[in-house]
Amino acid sequence: MGDIEVVDRGSQEFVVFLRGDVDESLAEDLDVARGEVAALEDVDVQRVLVDLRDVTAMTEPGVKFLVELERLGRRTGFEVALSMVSKPALRALESAHWPHLPLQSGA
Repeated sequence: MGDIEVVDRGSQEFVVFLRGDVDESLAEDLDVARGEVAALEDVDVQRVLVDLRDVTAMTEPGVKFLVELERLGRRTGFEVALSMVSKPALRALESAHWPHLPLQSGA
């Protein structure tokens, strides 16, 4: 079972923590989190950092969330960066041909 948390870190940065199995069971929570980030349009957010260190599995809904977050960032003017990418998350991103390298890979 997976978990998602959106945290305001101040200094114009939000962090999205994804944990556990990021799969179909988490689809509704991913939609809610995407809505939380989309609501930030009125706030001067410069970057949304996605922490994937605790992801144990990632399927299409998790990759779709990241793709849509990236599109939202391009449209509204914030950067999306990946941090501490677990091996299962990295494999899913590589399979999806994710174009960005993570800031730092985790174990």
